[in-house]
Order: sequence, then C-alpha cells, then structure tokens
Amino acid sequence: MQSSPSFSFVTANAKMADVLSHHNHLINLLPRLGVPLGFGEKTVGQVCEENHVSLPLLLLVFNVYVRPDFVPDVDDLRQCPIEEIVDYLKASHKDYLEYSFPHIENHLRGVVQDWNVKYRTSITMFFEEYKKEVENHFKYEEKHVFPFVQNLLKHTATAKEASKVWQFEKQHNNIEDKLRDFTSLLVKYVPEDVSQRERINMLNNIFSLSDDIEKHAIIEEKILLPYIKILMDDEKL
Repeated sequence: MQSSPSFSFVTANAKMADVLSHHNHLINLLPRLGVPLGFGEKTVGQVCEENHVSLPLLLLVFNVYVRPDFVPDVDDLRQCPIEEIVDYLKASHKDYLEYSFPHIENHLRGVVQDWNVKYRTSITMFFEEYKKEVENHFKYEEKHVFPFVQNLLKHTATAKEASKVWQFEKQHNNIEDKLRDFTSLLVKYVPEDVSQRERINMLNNIFSLSDDIEKHAIIEEKILLPYIKILMDDEKL
C-alpha cells in the first residue's frame, strides 16, 4: 500500500486540501491570507494564483507553522515583498482582536459566571492582563515597526527609529510569562464543581490561541526581523 505524503514541508505543487488535512491548524490562517475554502484538487500554487494571493508569502507562513526548525534564507525572504508580510501581520492582529479574543472572552464569561467571586475575579483578571500584554505588543508593532519598514522602502529610515524596532522583540517573553501564569491558575484552581469537560474545553481554546500567537511571534522573529536587517544592510543603517 502506497503511503500518503507527510507534508512536512509545504510546496507550491502540493494539493491544498491535502495540506490542510494533514495540518488542520493552518485553516485558521486562510482568512488572514485572503484564501477562501473550496479547493477541489487544486494545488497550493493554483489556489494562490486564482485568489490573487502571494505564493511566496503563503509558503513562508505555512512552513513556519508546519516546521519548528524552518528558517528562511535571504533568497526565500527576497522573493516575498516585505509589504506583503506586514499586511499579513496586520490582518493577524485584526483577526486576534476581533475574533479570537472575543471568542475566548465569551466562553470564559459563560463558564465563570457561577463561580465563587474569588476564583471568578482571579481568572478574569489574569486573562485581561494576558490580553492587554498582547494588545500592547500589537500597538507597539504598528506604531514603530511597520512605519519603520515603510521608511526603509522610501529610503528615509533613521538609526534612531531602528533602535525602537528591536525593543519589541523582548515583549514576546512578557506575553509568554503572562500566559503561563494564567494557564497555571486555571489548571490548579478551577473549582471542582465545574465539569471536567467544561474545564478541558476552555483550556483547549486558550492553548490553541496561545499556540497561534506563539507562531505569530515566530513569524516576526524568523521572517520580519531578518528581512528588516537585510533592508537595513541595503541602506547601510
């Protein structure tokens, strides 16, 4: 019996439906990339062409999610205009803030409404702190990093602006610390009278969100920042 492909690395010739069947978490990325569902037997390349989606961008993003050890080289990065990477990150921010976080908040609100005030207050407070940390990171990126990219492309960027770009990378650790505190609180102190299935569903939703945001951070670290460094070298900054 012939074994099915593992899709450990996504290529333009792979069938999109097969890729998503093997790596179903990639489905969450489709709205951010502007890819609608309904692929039939079309390849990744065909789907991108028909929907006017950047193939280099999709391959970069998909492979960051699929392969933890994937590090694009300079040629990989230069094939994809950095403006497309910035647009993807902006779309991701919008998706997190308008869909993912409200979805978790609604679920959390429904679960904790009958809890003891002590637990309810602690859980909601920790989640709000985690959400605020992520929001602040997004705001910093949109205020300092993305405009710096635009200035690089216009050849007007300065070394002073560059210094602010590297600061936002440190914020990833703060986000991860907040999440660890929150999930530890949930696992240890959710009241026993809350059904186990309810607790597990809530944790799964939060872990799924945190894993996605972690991948988002990896895209910044493995794609955006190295690309910025390349452009800065071009500008001799």
